[in-house]
Amino acid sequence: MKKILFLLALASFAAMCFAQNGEKTLRKYGYWDNWFIQWQAGGQYTFSECQQYSSFSGKLSPTVALNVGKFFSPEVGTRIQFGGWTSKNNLAGSIYNVKYLNGNIDALFNMSNIFHTYKGIRNFNLIGILGVGVVHTFKDSNVNVSTEYEPGLHTLRSTNSGAIRAGLQADFRLGEAWSLNVEANGNLLRDDFNGQEKYSASNDATLNVLIGLTYRFNKRGFAIVEAADPMLIQSLNDQNNALRLQVKEYKARYESKEAVAEPKPVAKEAAVEDDANLIGVIVFRTGKAVIESDQEGYLYNTAQYIKEHPKSKFTIASYSNTDISTADMNLQVSEARSAAVFNMLKDKYQIPASRLTVVNYSGGQRPLNVNNIWNKINIFISK
Repeated sequence: MKKILFLLALASFAAMCFAQNGEKTLRKYGYWDNWFIQWQAGGQYTFSECQQYSSFSGKLSPTVALNVGKFFSPEVGTRIQFGGWTSKNNLAGSIYNVKYLNGNIDALFNMSNIFHTYKGIRNFNLIGILGVGVVHTFKDSNVNVSTEYEPGLHTLRSTNSGAIRAGLQADFRLGEAWSLNVEANGNLLRDDFNGQEKYSASNDATLNVLIGLTYRFNKRGFAIVEAADPMLIQSLNDQNNALRLQVKEYKARYESKEAVAEPKPVAKEAAVEDDANLIGVIVFRTGKAVIESDQEGYLYNTAQYIKEHPKSKFTIASYSNTDISTADMNLQVSEARSAAVFNMLKDKYQIPASRLTVVNYSGGQRPLNVNNIWNKINIFISK
């Protein structure tokens, strides 16, 4: 009775102990987790016609951007950007401004986590940017261009053009929610972005350098947790249920014995042997044959139980799951598991090999004297 109670307590505790030596994985997150918003401002340099007539400072103009995005994993995310202001351009020596708005969809690649294993939130992240977008320029009828060839006022027509973008962003974490970002991105535009398309250049382009702040909403970052094997959890639940049932049966048996006025004398050794029953379930990770440290407690208790029943022989029955692999592969896993249990009982706990029988099952096969398939390992008395 005490052995069964001990097994029940051990089974209840196993789920917590297992995590201490399990594999690592990322906590699962929902759709509304790991969203962020960014505010950015900086300068833009425009590459367009008549480039040779402009100084570097003569082609610089201000730009701003607002980004909303989400990271799906430590490595990959996306954002939507809305931005714009003015773009300085040159027509045969005269500078004029093009007012514009842009909308982009960018894919984000955290290079720090792609090239280095993610172990937790970093204080610095280098993020690669690839995106596409649309740029809208506004009509302007009062562009003053005074040149030898085209003097007077000119009209810039409104345009809509596609854009291809690539860039890098350096993210410096300031706290749990805030970080400072510095970004450089280049945008390849259609030739009429600046209202001109009659000169030698085949495309216009812009280079943006921005600095800004990023705010992350609730559930920021990605936590690393212990992997939970659904098969393991199901097996542990099955153990708990089966052992509770055994405790109930033993309790009823002992209560019925106490109700008998004159119980028949039973030899002590025979009582011990009659008390032998299904005594152990060893849980393995799916597809694995390594005895985890938390399962050694079950095996230790099983070994002690076997030693207390010197006249009984015990069967190690190994199962596998047909839904995961082929019958041949399942049988190989079963054989490896039973061998691991057999060797530990024999070598570590000095159980004679003659008292142990090994049987291996694949999928739906089961011995007649076992009511449950655990898809793991059963150790039970063989009579």
